[in-house]
Amino acid sequence: MNSKSLFTGGILILLGILFLGKEWGWFHINWHEISRLWPLLLIYLGLIALLGKSNGSATVITIILLCIAIPTVLVRSCQEKVGTAFNDNGIHIDMDDQDDDNDNDDNDDNNDGDSSFKGSNQKLNSPMSANIKSASFNFSGGAVAFEISGTSQDLIEADADLTFGNISLKKTGDSTNPTIDFALRGKKNNINFGKDNNNKINLKLNPSILWDMNFEFGAGKANFDLSEYKVKSLSIKTGLTETDVKLGDKVDNLNVKIESGLTDIEFQVPESIGCRIDIDGGLNEKDFDGFIQKNGHWETPNFDKSIKKITLNFNGGLQSLKVRRY
Repeated sequence: MNSKSLFTGGILILLGILFLGKEWGWFHINWHEISRLWPLLLIYLGLIALLGKSNGSATVITIILLCIAIPTVLVRSCQEKVGTAFNDNGIHIDMDDQDDDNDNDDNDDNNDGDSSFKGSNQKLNSPMSANIKSASFNFSGGAVAFEISGTSQDLIEADADLTFGNISLKKTGDSTNPTIDFALRGKKNNINFGKDNNNKINLKLNPSILWDMNFEFGAGKANFDLSEYKVKSLSIKTGLTETDVKLGDKVDNLNVKIESGLTDIEFQVPESIGCRIDIDGGLNEKDFDGFIQKNGHWETPNFDKSIKKITLNFNGGLQSLKVRRY
């Protein structure tokens, strides 16, 4: 067996293990971190130059380095200092940050205490004002089933059933265009993967104003029915999630940006408006029923002539993307 065959076979085996682990949920793959291992190729070429092309030692050494480096990257993929403790509920991970959370902004209703493993029902709201014409909504969190459905006479209202952590709601900005920061966290950004973990959050927003929405969450499930809201921009950054989003026709132009990791995403868009899909990244599976491929993107046949339009900009790795009409 020559060195070329050994190197190729070793790489294919490693890739096979990575993809198999991803499919079976053995670990979360941070492809960005793995891509940083490219200097190993320089090491391989250098060893070939020193030992000679016919010598398989360089290939063996390089494969050994890969076998050590890739598992190390997988362990470090969270990119934070993680302390793990075991208890009767399962596994509790404390992701330490140095933020004291002593912000000076306006808190409509906020409880930053640590309620990990206690379980609680928490309700928060921010009242509506006649001066408010538009608002920005920012969500951050993870390990949660997150739903947006229905409307509220308040600016926003939240109802959470939690097995760990707290929700926080902060309102900043001016009286006509405030910013709402909503988050799920514990005292140390606790994440609980225990067997009894059943975090659920339901949000209702005011439908009478224009919204800019930004979502950033890791593991979990999200179901967003935004069809009743006037959403002028939407940004979604997800990790290991299952995400369903229903969009409406309340504005003339809606721009949606999606950045995702290992996730399944489904969008529903109204048949009455034009829709275009731009993709930058690889997909395991895509389903764009009713769309045609044109000039490097996908669009509905009525896109150019439509008065109202939605543009989906997708940037991600290995996942499934489905867009259907309703």
